[in-house]
Amino acid sequence: MKYKSLDKDILVVIAITLVAAVLAFAVPSNIVPIRILTLPLVLVLPGYALTSALFLPHSLGEPERLLFSLGLSVVIVILGGLALNWTPFGLRASSWAVLLAGITLGSCAVALVRRRGEHLSVSGWSRVVKDGLTFRQGLLLGLAALIVCGAVTTSIIGASQQARPGFTQLWILPTGGISPKNTVRLGVSNMESTVMDYSLNVNVDGKVVKKWPSISLNPNEKWEATLALPLTTRTTNARVEAMLYRADAPTTIYRDVVLWVGA
Repeated sequence: MKYKSLDKDILVVIAITLVAAVLAFAVPSNIVPIRILTLPLVLVLPGYALTSALFLPHSLGEPERLLFSLGLSVVIVILGGLALNWTPFGLRASSWAVLLAGITLGSCAVALVRRRGEHLSVSGWSRVVKDGLTFRQGLLLGLAALIVCGAVTTSIIGASQQARPGFTQLWILPTGGISPKNTVRLGVSNMESTVMDYSLNVNVDGKVVKKWPSISLNPNEKWEATLALPLTTRTTNARVEAMLYRADAPTTIYRDVVLWVGA
């Protein structure tokens, strides 16, 4: 068939997509070298397939096709991640594989149909409108704007829908001075978007040695304290653990840090 040579790239994309999807399902996530083989399904193949569905083989140059393949792949991943996060399937390897493989294979089918069913000449994409902008350039500009708007919109929506914007820092460090092994410095920093109420417990080898039942911090406010350790930690290695709780969840550890001190 006269279109056979033009279809080779699409057939290769289909083959790689099927292999990558099978690997995503069959290979455990801890086998990194094999999982790396699935990266084309994330970074290149969806965008290339969609670009091929939108544009006939000779209507784009190689640089333009590469740019669209990478850009559309990024947009598909961003929008796909947002969509999967709203579904019961979540952001798992299997759900990603189904989504990206489905988009890629569907776009490949459209590309094959267009290539074999339409005979749009290259000159048809190069008609110049009165202001000097070709139809192809206008279409490229529109798609580029769509990519940028989609990425920005997704970022804004994702940021606004965080369950708890911001974060809380907890740290524990040995103090300097003459007896650095006898005391530790503790600190809490509220980088959340609202006032936070905490409680803090410090254990030494599993035994509670100090409690701060109420620490209230405004956004961007920091709290620090110095704690003298029991005498037994001066000559032996001791495990000092600081556990931070939120006031609205007093039995669930919110932050946890450990420091080993001693000889």
